[in-house]
Amino acid sequence: MHTLLIAAAIQNPLDGILPDFSFGGQEFTQLWQKLVAAAWAIGIIVSIVYLIRGLVEMAGASNDINPNPQVHAQGRAKALSAFIALILLAALAIIVGVTLSLAG
Repeated sequence: MHTLLIAAAIQNPLDGILPDFSFGGQEFTQLWQKLVAAAWAIGIIVSIVYLIRGLVEMAGASNDINPNPQVHAQGRAKALSAFIALILLAALAIIVGVTLSLAG
């Protein structure tokens, strides 16, 4: 109970402070925006490659000659994980925007 009273009495040191990404000037802002965009694009490309690999693994395990349910399930899990990652990466700007608006 005593620690709750102390925690309630502490002032928030970040109250009213907003992030400002223009601290390095226009050239620095353009540089970090390009780097973030490049990392984002690489993430999307990697998730697409993993999605394709998972789908190919599923297709290879489902052939008529020698079906393999275990390999099919592993390929499905890989494809599903890559698909979820791709959706999250595609919606990253919306996710960050909603998070910041809810937090702010």
